[in-house]
Amino acid sequence: MMSEQSIHMGRIWRRACVVCLCMATALAWPASPALAQRLTDEAFAAAIHDLAAADPQTRVTALDLLGRRGWRRKDDIVPHLRRLLHSDPDWRVRASAGRAVGRLSARDAVPELVAALRDSQVEVRVVAAAALWRLPDVAAVPSLVHLTLDPDASARQWAVLALGVARDPRSVPGLVALLTDPVADVRMDTIRSLGRIGHPSALAPLAALAADTARPLEERLEALNSIASLTGPDKVNVLVHTLDDDDAQIRLRATEALGQVGDALAVPALRRRRDVERDAGVRVALDAAMSAIRTRARERRQGHGDDAAPTPAP
Repeated sequence: MMSEQSIHMGRIWRRACVVCLCMATALAWPASPALAQRLTDEAFAAAIHDLAAADPQTRVTALDLLGRRGWRRKDDIVPHLRRLLHSDPDWRVRASAGRAVGRLSARDAVPELVAALRDSQVEVRVVAAAALWRLPDVAAVPSLVHLTLDPDASARQWAVLALGVARDPRSVPGLVALLTDPVADVRMDTIRSLGRIGHPSALAPLAALAADTARPLEERLEALNSIASLTGPDKVNVLVHTLDDDDAQIRLRATEALGQVGDALAVPALRRRRDVERDAGVRVALDAAMSAIRTRARERRQGHGDDAAPTPAP
């Protein structure tokens, strides 16, 4: 017989899956004049009228129609969306208004989306975060960071995704805390978002994760990808150190990253690793990385004259 905790967790995950599926289908493709079916004047007037209906489902249906087909009447629709997202008593209507905001890319409604991140209903919080993923705005960052503490995994995950596209360094400490989130998908999206933000303050925690053999291999590999995306030169030292990892896939990913972001100072380490590397795939990648670094150095010399320091030969 299932325990009460197991039943509770099952309910949480079912809800999270439904919410994420709804948001993926609702926001994956934006409405546009080219894609949206034309909303006639009669249909538009009827939908606006239905927004004041006593029945919540009628309001939801009208919002769905306006969100999917109202692009050409966007300026007329958005004030209604803002009002309903902010103050409608039914959470389903608030969520539908948030979805319509995302579909219409209604940036004027960002203040209402930010407020909705603290809605009492998790579905509304998720919709708001997903819409802000479509409409990145630094004004939303503090509230999105707060959402990373949400007890619902789907809310945390959408907060992470939205912070990744906002690319504000203020979010790095909050994201770093999620590198140990109990939910694997939240951890993976956190790693990716830290790479998108690119701030060097994420280097140490990402390096620790990449070196931790107790962590899943896919997380360690993704951490190396994100390390390569960070600004600053210190990432090269971390990648060089990782060339001696016991796992061939980790060495391969570090080598590939050095081929993308390494400089002449990394060549001796790559050469030393090439001399002892037993994995054929990693050896090929080491040769390719050194070649890529030499090519970049040659191009820089050609662009800045011939007085630049030469790249060590392999």
